[in-house]
Amino acid sequence: MPVQDNSKQVHDLAFIESHYVKMMFLPEAWQSVQNSVRTWIEIDFPPDSRSSLPTESGVYAFIIEPDLFNLAPANALFYIGKATNLYDRIGAYIGELNKTLNDTTRPHVWKMLNQWKGHFKYYYTVTENVTEAENLEDVMIEAFRPPFNKQYKAETSQVMRAFR
Repeated sequence: MPVQDNSKQVHDLAFIESHYVKMMFLPEAWQSVQNSVRTWIEIDFPPDSRSSLPTESGVYAFIIEPDLFNLAPANALFYIGKATNLYDRIGAYIGELNKTLNDTTRPHVWKMLNQWKGHFKYYYTVTENVTEAENLEDVMIEAFRPPFNKQYKAETSQVMRAFR
């Protein structure tokens, strides 16, 4: 009886598993933060040109947009960050696209950008100063708990690890 080669099935399962993302939706976290109305600018990532991006401080978000069935709620917030200079910051992310996994110092960000390349939107909002950007980033991370952000408060991280 011939031995069956399962390597393709194993590869397919590994590929699918590598795209698995655990999301958290916690209404208590939404209710515990003070919401603020912001103006968000949306661009494709990577952008054709970053010349339209401001050099001011701000907060940005990477959002997966599959653009299927005209169903915007199917989008997913993957990452929130702050920048002292939004123009420079997006340049650092564009640079990750040209690296290999061995060359990056941020493997979780590299994975996010490269596995879903071509399906990201980059949203940003300008802040008055870096302190406002830092505060807004903290509040948004606490409220949304994006899967590729690693800087949760210690108590949150401990509880999340307990349920893995």
